[in-house]
Amino acid sequence: MAQAVPVSHERVARESVLLNAGGAVAFAAIVALLVGFFRPQLDGAGLVAAGLAIALVPAGFFLVAFIRADRIEPEPRGMILGVFVLGAILAYGIGQPAIRSFFKVQEWSGGSLWLELAGAILIAGVVQQFLIYAAVRYSVYHSSEFDERVDGIIYGAAAGLGYATAFNILYVTGNNGVDLAIGALRVVTEALAFACLGGVTGYFIARAKFDKMGPTWLPIGLLIAAVLNGVIDVLLGAAPGLGGGFSFNPWLGLVAAVLIAALIFFLLFRLIERLHRVTEMGVAAPETSAIDKMLIGRGTKDEPEWIVWVVAAVLLIAGALIGRDVLGQTRTATAAGMSVTYPARWSRTSEAGASIAAFDRKGGGADGARVSASQVPKADVLVAGGGTILDGATNWTLSRGAELAGYRVLNMAAVTVAGREAARVDYAYLLDASSGAMPSLMRATDTLVPCGDKVCVLSFAAPAAEFAGQAGTASDLLAGWIIP
Repeated sequence: MAQAVPVSHERVARESVLLNAGGAVAFAAIVALLVGFFRPQLDGAGLVAAGLAIALVPAGFFLVAFIRADRIEPEPRGMILGVFVLGAILAYGIGQPAIRSFFKVQEWSGGSLWLELAGAILIAGVVQQFLIYAAVRYSVYHSSEFDERVDGIIYGAAAGLGYATAFNILYVTGNNGVDLAIGALRVVTEALAFACLGGVTGYFIARAKFDKMGPTWLPIGLLIAAVLNGVIDVLLGAAPGLGGGFSFNPWLGLVAAVLIAALIFFLLFRLIERLHRVTEMGVAAPETSAIDKMLIGRGTKDEPEWIVWVVAAVLLIAGALIGRDVLGQTRTATAAGMSVTYPARWSRTSEAGASIAAFDRKGGGADGARVSASQVPKADVLVAGGGTILDGATNWTLSRGAELAGYRVLNMAAVTVAGREAARVDYAYLLDASSGAMPSLMRATDTLVPCGDKVCVLSFAAPAAEFAGQAGTASDLLAGWIIP
């Protein structure tokens, strides 16, 4: 009788993770398509509840994957769930408060690619990957159930998924619900990213446990995982906005996340398989290639923990110093004889009809505070044969009403800008869902000033709930607006 061929533990793990990741992606796509077709009308508690349900589904898919991945030599399900819950608790209690409230990354890391990478790597990447590392190292690391290298990937990914789930729940509750289609795409995108990045950290932990790679192995692993975390975060943040301007297509972010997660998990499992083939001869066997020398550890003791903590602290201090230096800085953009000075953390963008446009992408996302400066022919605004700029503002509101959904004028008043007669229009409008969030109420102000044969217009907008708190920013923008 022919002997049954043993099934590779790594192959089962790889197939399970990729299969269930595919299920999570399919779920997001189905939700997005169904919401687009049926257009359910939810608000308040119902919208929040639906958003929370969607935020939890990817966790279910991936946890099934990790449990199924160990069906040959099963890990206790309670341990996988425990690491998942610990990752979520650390994210909710330490990770996100540290990133957003203590280091305030969203207030300084926008405005340039280098600043964005600095915040994403030195703060967000280090905090997130250190907490994922802690969730595994200080829970299951010394357990007898953690007995294979591939277990490091499984536990690390479970911790990363727990972090992603808490992150997604905070996203839903912080926005009082989300557009269900966009929300489904976003939560799966985050789940894919955190799961594969957790797998990277778990790989380094597993090598430290089984191969005694030396005192620099784990710090290097933390640095690599933090860099990957930051770079992937920036890529996934930029992908939905590739259409330009304020446009936002979350499908592009999901596609990018799928490709990145597939590549990272593929490489991790290939490394594990390669390592097992090399070490089947025994650690003492002669190495036959450069990669064999790198794969086989030579240590006899666990790596000292304090080095990991020191490296994490040094990176965080470096990020904090960069943030302190940037906070309060501004940028100036010039076009068509005008210049606008805006916070350095804001991102320059394009907007139809505007000469200059920028918005707070890191702090507010697609519906963050924004400014634009434009010029229109004077004849298109001012009343023929005379009239004041305030009279012309009425004509301006007619054109704005045709451009913006739900446009409603709240007030018009004569003002003075740089010693010139000007008009100010206060209004509200609905930000279209295509801009990347569920339709949300925006408050805005247009300031119109005659400038030669044109009328210069400075527009400032912010979410209605934040508009009053942005008064200082609006005032600074107006003060820093230079017109011909």
